[in-house]
Amino acid sequence: MLKKLKFPLIYILELALWFPLFAGFVTVVAFIGAEPIASLDLDGRSLPATWEAAVANHGKFLEGYLIANHPVAFGLGALLLVGSAAALYQVHKAMLFQRQSDGASRAMAHNIAHVCVGAAVLALGYIAVMNLFVGVSPV
Repeated sequence: MLKKLKFPLIYILELALWFPLFAGFVTVVAFIGAEPIASLDLDGRSLPATWEAAVANHGKFLEGYLIANHPVAFGLGALLLVGSAAALYQVHKAMLFQRQSDGASRAMAHNIAHVCVGAAVLALGYIAVMNLFVGVSPV
């Protein structure tokens, strides 16, 4: 089915699949890297009272969640991560098939599309890291 997608659509699909992959990764990290607030060494300072756990991030903290308290959410996040990665793999295989089928005549177009998707993923990742993963300092 993916092999029948026309040339630019497969690259648009690849770009679209990076969003759930990133969301699944953030969700899984929020669970796996989380430590209960009570077990953190905050030196008398505190984090927001509504947080149940936190993920340490370069001296600051991101809100985290405990797997024991939210097993379904963790399972869905892990499923989203694995499912997105599997879908991206299938898209990659279809891209290789398209590239080979088109031959040298469209190789430059495929290279440009590939670079555009990579640049968009890097730009979106940079924006997300600079805005989403800033963290909170204990007060």
